[in-house]
Amino acid sequence: MDISQFLSLPQLANALALASLLTILSSGLALIFGLRDIMNFGHGALYMLGAYLAYSVSARLGFWAALLLVPPLLALVGLALEYGVLRPLRRRSHMDLALITFGLALILGQTVIYFWGSAPLSMSAPASLAGTVALLGQPYPAYRLFLIVVGFGTCAALAGWLQYTRSGMHVRAVSSQPEVARMMGVDTDRLGALVVCLGTGFAGLAGVLAGPYLSVDPGMGASILVTCLIVVVVGGLGSIGGAIGAAVVYGFVQVIGGVLSPTLAVTAPYLLLFFVLLWRPQGFGRGRVA
Repeated sequence: MDISQFLSLPQLANALALASLLTILSSGLALIFGLRDIMNFGHGALYMLGAYLAYSVSARLGFWAALLLVPPLLALVGLALEYGVLRPLRRRSHMDLALITFGLALILGQTVIYFWGSAPLSMSAPASLAGTVALLGQPYPAYRLFLIVVGFGTCAALAGWLQYTRSGMHVRAVSSQPEVARMMGVDTDRLGALVVCLGTGFAGLAGVLAGPYLSVDPGMGASILVTCLIVVVVGGLGSIGGAIGAAVVYGFVQVIGGVLSPTLAVTAPYLLLFFVLLWRPQGFGRGRVA
């Protein structure tokens, strides 16, 4: 094995590109869990729906229009999810809500197959990002650099909102001490709708960005949901910072492990999940016990 391939800058950039996509998805999932205490098993299906909508919009209006239109459309889906499912059933058990969101994922999957078919679809990057750029003297796809910048930039904006705005402070308060926050006058219903819309909007954004990076197919939501669950649990349930850190670790394990040993790349995340659940169930961040 050539060790220079393991240490090459493109391989490290590939790890960051994968991690940036996972940070967007995992942050949205962790945000919803942190405030609503609901594990949304339909998150992967919303990401898949975002990718298919991006495929259709970009075919007619271009990639940049899809990037602007699809996340708000998924936020509206999140609003319907909040008022149609989560809020009316909020007194039901966690298992009931998890099964309901899983059922919604199955419905979305069949809906996508009905309208777009089951064959994989390809989505092209915009012309301005279709080529390569010199990354310290080595050619590298421009779109993947764009993905890295947008992915981590979005998560930095989310972290800034949570840290420095009044509504973000309320979200953190409700996530840590919901009863105390309610007694202090925080409107938890309004915050719940806002957070669910943000989380599903993030899923839509990830779907748009994944189109030119990965293939668009009906199985993409189920496969990445498992990855997101690993990232969220390892990072700490409800912890945005933990999810971002775990996504970066996962990206490096997958890309660098793929160079060293494909078997290692497949099994390492599950081994990490096993040891975290065994010895540190609250994850690496300030999350809740899994």
